[in-house]
Amino acid sequence: MNKRKPLLPALVGSRLWLSGFFCPLLVLAFAARADTNTVQTGDLTTLSLQQLMQIEVPTVFSASKFEQKATEAPSSVTVITSDEIKRYGWRTLSDLLASVQGFYVTYDRNYQYLGARGVNLGDFNSRILVLINGHRINNDLNDGAAIGTAFPLDVDLIDHVEIVRGPGSVLYGNNAFFGVINVVTRQGEQVNGAEASGMYGSFDAYSGRVTLGRQFTNGLNVLLSGTIYHSDGPENLFYPAYDNPSQNNGVAHNLDDDGFGSFFGTANYKDFTLEGAFINREKGNPTAQYLTTFDDSRLRTVDTRGYATLKYAHKFSDTLDVSADVYYDQSDFQIGYPEPFGSPAPAPFFYQEQETGEWVGSEAQVNKKIWDRHLFSVGAEYRNDFSQEDHLFQVEPSAGDVRDVHGRRQNFGVFAQDDFAVMTNLHVNAGVRYDQYYDRYDSFAPSWNPRAAVIYEPFSQSTFKFIYGTAFRDPSFYELSELATLNNKPSPEKITTYEVDYEQGIGLHWRSSLSAFYNHMNDLIDIQNGSFTNFNANTLGTELALEGIWVYGIRTRISYSLQHTEDRDTGSGLSDSPTHLVKANLSVPLWQDKIFAGLELQYLSSSHTIYSDTTGTHAGTDAPDFAVVNFTLYSHNLVKNLDASASIYNLLDNRYEEPATRFHLQNVIPQDGLTFRVKLTYHF
Repeated sequence: MNKRKPLLPALVGSRLWLSGFFCPLLVLAFAARADTNTVQTGDLTTLSLQQLMQIEVPTVFSASKFEQKATEAPSSVTVITSDEIKRYGWRTLSDLLASVQGFYVTYDRNYQYLGARGVNLGDFNSRILVLINGHRINNDLNDGAAIGTAFPLDVDLIDHVEIVRGPGSVLYGNNAFFGVINVVTRQGEQVNGAEASGMYGSFDAYSGRVTLGRQFTNGLNVLLSGTIYHSDGPENLFYPAYDNPSQNNGVAHNLDDDGFGSFFGTANYKDFTLEGAFINREKGNPTAQYLTTFDDSRLRTVDTRGYATLKYAHKFSDTLDVSADVYYDQSDFQIGYPEPFGSPAPAPFFYQEQETGEWVGSEAQVNKKIWDRHLFSVGAEYRNDFSQEDHLFQVEPSAGDVRDVHGRRQNFGVFAQDDFAVMTNLHVNAGVRYDQYYDRYDSFAPSWNPRAAVIYEPFSQSTFKFIYGTAFRDPSFYELSELATLNNKPSPEKITTYEVDYEQGIGLHWRSSLSAFYNHMNDLIDIQNGSFTNFNANTLGTELALEGIWVYGIRTRISYSLQHTEDRDTGSGLSDSPTHLVKANLSVPLWQDKIFAGLELQYLSSSHTIYSDTTGTHAGTDAPDFAVVNFTLYSHNLVKNLDASASIYNLLDNRYEEPATRFHLQNVIPQDGLTFRVKLTYHF
């Protein structure tokens, strides 16, 4: 890999045009301080309801496992609402996350991989914990969480998404390494009847959704929804690494199809909630990943994910509440490998791999308020991964087993947390969690993970946060079962984070934030030359964000991230780790509150790349920087009960590439040019 500049000089030497772009915003923020002071010293009772709504700070649950204002949370938090999803035409959770400060998404034409604060190893998103209504979506095979079309929830069912940055193992244990993403769904009373939605877009893509929701007079609240989706994908995709006559001159023909069927349901009655989700997704893979035969339709993946959970929550008094849940989850993965072994296509050998996981578990938590100053929480979790299987077998030219691995894993964790109001404008949040994991072969050392945060509000609308925390990730079943010998099993990952945040409300319309963070990471698990290994890394970075909301429906959000990640063992920068991220969103009402125009810009600077061939893993040429512009027209109730939207993605038809993963011969994967989508939703 090419070596980068030392850490601090790399940060200081940022591009001048980016500084020039953001300096006016900072000047605007400080210039608006007078407006802020006017509001601070004024009487809020004189403000209209609309004005009060403009300065309202969103609440978040996931940061502390109880409701609190985002400014009081012991983390840097972003909350994205369903209104924003509609205005910007986001199709999947990955579209939404790609717009958020500090995050970026890479697509290898099979899965979307989420990068967080400079780290994206392209291995199934196992370092981000993804939740639906607090239920863990990460599977028990590779500990990954799908965020693209394999995510089990239709985005139309999202009420809001809570994005909590930084280590979250203090409350959640494994996988909450770089952050926690909690997707909160709509409830039956929000639908209050039925919805039917249909979509058509580029590559003959179409989808349909039917949702039923109602709150009955006895208090029963029910929502049921089903979605189908299909896309043919681009007809031809060109990959220079395969540009020779024996491999169709590098053109993969009709191999990028994608489709799924999904279901989500929830029923709430008094203190109990029953919830479940299921998705079956099948994807063609045009990249000849895993060094398989190029332009062969048998390289396909099938993902099945489902869960059912029963939750209990009761508030015994203003000072005591209890919650608990039990759950069952399952995850299946299938893939076909056409292997050439030096022969021309079609390959004479074909292999099939199937991974299956099932697990059950339970959680409980008690929150107790003491002396009006302490909110004390204790909780416990037990999980049993009772079935983990990885079966690789040859299908052609003759049937036979190649590998059949069975695993089991159990874990339990306990945590305690105290949110202490030292003064009305100063509080401390501190906690610690103990986790113990046992797998089929061995047990890992117990993991203790503390977090402490001091939150200080010296002035109205001004908040400072000083945050320290650690998190861990134990090796997954996939990372253990793929090893040639158990003596080489990778060590658990560990991260320690130091962060300072400054959040400022500016008048009635603006909110700004500035974060600086340092991540010290030990024993990150990576695959090199066909086997898993550990390495150490550091990330130093800063994030700036500015958000504006006006009573007339204008919304804007802009952010800039400067980050540098370095492999401490080699002094090299990591692959798929852009130094600069710029995100900008603007939504403007074109006619009353009926028609809105949404414009989105995403810029990523260049990144190192890697690729793998039969001789091992190698550094590739850098992927160039790129910018993508998306545009959406959205109408709400222009025709009674009808919502409509039309979106153009990559409006400027920029032909850009993103870094490939360690499982590709290509070092970059070309992305789509200009595409479109039209969508109608009718409310009955």
